[in-house]
Amino acid sequence: MNSFPHKFKVSGSSTAKLKFLKSKTGLTPNILCRFAIALALADENGLGNASVSDLEGQEFNAPTLFGENIDIYEALLRQFTHDSQLAWDPVRHIASLVEVGLHKMGHVRSLKEVAQLIG
Repeated sequence: MNSFPHKFKVSGSSTAKLKFLKSKTGLTPNILCRFAIALALADENGLGNASVSDLEGQEFNAPTLFGENIDIYEALLRQFTHDSQLAWDPVRHIASLVEVGLHKMGHVRSLKEVAQLIG
C-alpha cells in the first residue's frame, strides 16, 4: 500500500484564501484546511472539474495539517480516491480538496459563519 506523505502543499491561490479567512475568523490555516477538506468530501460532486494549477503555496506537515485525526483523514482520502477511481496522488488530491472547500467557504467573513457551515 502506498504510504501517506509527511508534507503537503496547497496552491498559491489557496494560500491567499487561507490568509484572508484567517484575518476574518482568527482560525489558523491548518484548521481552515480541515474545514475545507470536510466540505469538499461532503459534496457528492467530489472534485468535479477542480484542478490545482500549482503546488507553490503554503506547506504543511501532515501532523499539523490533520492533527490527532491523521489516520481518519488518510482513510477518508483513500476511500475518496477509490470511490472516485483516481490514481493515488495524496498531495495533489488534498490540495484539490482544499481548493474546492475554500471555494465553498468564499462567503465566510466571521467565526460564526464557519460554525454555521457544520450546522
